[in-house]
Amino acid sequence: MADLPAWQALNPQDRVNRLSTTIKSAESSAHGDWISVTSDTSHGPGVLAGVPFSVKDNIDVRGFATTAGSRLLDDTPATADASVVSVLRDAGAVVVGKANLHELAFGITSNNGAFGPVRNPVDPARSAGGSSGGSAVGVALGVVPFALGTDTGGSVTIPASFCGVVGFRPSTGRYAGDGVVNLSTSRDTIGVLARTVRDISTVDEVITGEPAAPESVAGLRIGLPRSRFRDLDPEVARVVADFLSTVERTARLVELDLADDIEVGAGNDLVFFEAPHLLARRVRVERARWLERIASPDVRALVESMCSAPITPDAYQAARAARWRLRRTYAEAFRRVDVILSPTCPVPPPLLGEDDVITLNGRQVPVFPTVTRNVSPGTVAGLPMLSLPAGSTSTGLPVGVLLEAHPFADTRLLRVAETLGHS
Repeated sequence: MADLPAWQALNPQDRVNRLSTTIKSAESSAHGDWISVTSDTSHGPGVLAGVPFSVKDNIDVRGFATTAGSRLLDDTPATADASVVSVLRDAGAVVVGKANLHELAFGITSNNGAFGPVRNPVDPARSAGGSSGGSAVGVALGVVPFALGTDTGGSVTIPASFCGVVGFRPSTGRYAGDGVVNLSTSRDTIGVLARTVRDISTVDEVITGEPAAPESVAGLRIGLPRSRFRDLDPEVARVVADFLSTVERTARLVELDLADDIEVGAGNDLVFFEAPHLLARRVRVERARWLERIASPDVRALVESMCSAPITPDAYQAARAARWRLRRTYAEAFRRVDVILSPTCPVPPPLLGEDDVITLNGRQVPVFPTVTRNVSPGTVAGLPMLSLPAGSTSTGLPVGVLLEAHPFADTRLLRVAETLGHS
């Protein structure tokens, strides 16, 4: 039982029984997707009464410690829910537990050195993606019908693609941002992962109060940025091409030139300037001792770099200016098209341990900028973004396509995604 309608069709006693099974499944998972699991299944009435969900462990849930997947934070339980968690619990949903992630949400493999790696649900030797890897795996395995993650630079859409589920990053600012171990005020948002777009829409409506009203997508114009279709893994290219061959029967495909979207350094500079200040609000030990408490080598190196060579205010201002230029570039593109579509990731899920380099078309390439290449620009611009399952490689590894829309055209994006998912 994996989707929301199946849960909502159960009578109250069957939901209680099913919740007990859900908790046992979470406790026994061999995929490293949970950090903590509850035994409390109490809940109130509402449209989600008795429906379980997981919460990435960098989001506050009352009664649970918020670790952000790291020993850097203490294990004192949170005294209040993050607002997004609160509204879902008010609708009757039940937090089953806290999901594992890339340490401090600072990476895209979820190969966590403190709590263990999150394993791909199709091939446990491979990465589930990150940083919201545990959230995606719990949904993919059918333990919970939906999960909360967070997204700075692709941390919801990447694991959704690698795990074969739907991952929705709302427009930056659409969801309340309190109660989160943040990395960036400019780019962070809570997001939702589920098995279907319709389930995402249901959760989004509970969170925002904005109904997902039916909307015609006749004459849909889909933009295809040329740069994002270059240098793809051949299997990814094949799956996406097959998906587009179906889509173009009902939509008009328009080639776009978004140039290089944004300089990688500018997007990173936003995070590296903001993250040290935001983490300091959550970490109780002095900054000189941070590194000794970070278990993942890649995260330790990032934090060390941020602290030893901080981004200057001038570089930060330049990064902000680049962000506004990017938003204008997108605004111009959305005068020509309704949504933008590209492969979510240029490569299939890498093997666990491939944290630094992977092979792409016979070359050794860096993991982080390669995997985030297509998803990063929209996160800088603050767009609503959704990764939709497109198919599988010949070995069964999931491949996703990324949809992007104009800022705060979230319900439009969800409607289009649901239509394309049924194409």
